[in-house]
Amino acid sequence: MALTVDGIFALMPELFLPEKAQGMTVSVYYQVTGEGGGDYTCLIENGAFSLKREAKPDATSVVVIGAEDWIALNEGKLDPMQAFMTGKLKGTGDLGLLQKFPKFFKKPQKESGPVKALKDLVPARLALAGAGLKVTVGGESWGEGAEVAGDEAAVRALVCGLSDPGPALLGGQIRYAGDMGLLRKAWKTWSQEPEITFPDTPGGKALATLRKRYKGGATGTMEVKVDGVPYRLDFSPEGLSVRPGEVEGAALSISDADFAALNVGKLNLVAALLGGAITVKGDVSQVASYTAHFEAAVNPAEALLESMPERFNAEKAGDLEAAVGYQIDDLGYTLFIRNGACMVFPRLLKPCDTLLKAKADDFIAMSTGTLNAQEAFMTGKIQIEGDPLLMQKVAKSFKRPEA
Repeated sequence: MALTVDGIFALMPELFLPEKAQGMTVSVYYQVTGEGGGDYTCLIENGAFSLKREAKPDATSVVVIGAEDWIALNEGKLDPMQAFMTGKLKGTGDLGLLQKFPKFFKKPQKESGPVKALKDLVPARLALAGAGLKVTVGGESWGEGAEVAGDEAAVRALVCGLSDPGPALLGGQIRYAGDMGLLRKAWKTWSQEPEITFPDTPGGKALATLRKRYKGGATGTMEVKVDGVPYRLDFSPEGLSVRPGEVEGAALSISDADFAALNVGKLNLVAALLGGAITVKGDVSQVASYTAHFEAAVNPAEALLESMPERFNAEKAGDLEAAVGYQIDDLGYTLFIRNGACMVFPRLLKPCDTLLKAKADDFIAMSTGTLNAQEAFMTGKIQIEGDPLLMQKVAKSFKRPEA
């Protein structure tokens, strides 16, 4: 079903996350112009959300956007940063609230990324298992040896390590007449290294890093439900398996944004539990003990860039307006300063008024004052494309973080 402006706003009450807005009393007025548009005011009062189909020009924040652009924004076809820079989205009032506001809502569940074609998937999975098996789906076959045949869904779940072959064999979705020990050996390998496409969201990206950040030492099984989608984590002292599915016993439920924050150390587990951002089924201490077996995915350069709105000094910035780009190793960010407010986006938009390029270590050293900015520029440790004087003015508009 095609999205409509009214349909998008109608979903907001059920997607609202009250724990994110405790103690807040704010309002955002959306003036959606063009065919199918209208006036919509979102009100938050101490964790309670209400929607009114009326104008409120004195709202905490005001957004003006065309109906087509509002729909494209919610479909993910229009980047919010691009919309802001090109004037498709105009914001007044508290711009910091506008940047935080989407985090008060769950994202509607999206399908994961594109599915690999069998001709690319099956040979790679057979090579991983190193087993003498032949896989047949329809009129296509891959590999040599004892034949595993069946419908695409069952075969895909098997070779991806997501579904034990037993039920599919009993149900007839998979047929196999060879050495069962050979098939079980292949399944063990596939299940230990499952082929999963995680959602292209901050939480999905955090899930994709869990196996790399697992320190070892734990034993058991735990369920992590991110935005309502369950994932099964099987721990062993040597490794971790992550794949879709529910388990009985310990389970943790969390929003996509909070799971991403938890994994980079921005969200404290105990505080999140007490505040209701995380709900736990089973033994809380067991869940806490599992989380202790992961390294936090902390990127100091990323943390510095994301802290810029909190460190912004509007008085020193004065009437400064700028779009500033930062290219730190392979990390790209764009900073906007307008109307005495600062917003930062985790993407690099070109052209910017000025662009800073540096290695992460040099950027961190310069930001914390252990590397002189002029010396860094003169020695080539940082490079400025565009107006270097503007970059100096921008730098003076921020408090220095602690080293």
